[in-house]
Amino acid sequence: MNISSEESQGWLVVGAVGEIDIATADALDQALAENRNTVLDLSDVSFMDSTGLRTLVGVHNRLSEAGSRFRIVVPSGAVARIIQITGLSDALDIVDTRAAALAS
Repeated sequence: MNISSEESQGWLVVGAVGEIDIATADALDQALAENRNTVLDLSDVSFMDSTGLRTLVGVHNRLSEAGSRFRIVVPSGAVARIIQITGLSDALDIVDTRAAALAS
């Protein structure tokens, strides 16, 4: 998995490419370690297992406790399906595009 980050409109925007699983979830967690408004773009993630889901929930909880917002870009596909099947789409701030994540 490759991870990139940039500043955009007052948000930390982290992009991931590849697969998020037990071998890569810690690297993603470290990239999301700052307690600030954050967008995680999963548009180029082809697979995510339960370790990745746990990472998303942990980051969401930590940022919420810090008073920061956490938005996740998940277009349709396998990752969107696993988030929806697990019911996390109701608990997490999921949007379809990076533009939508940065809109407010």
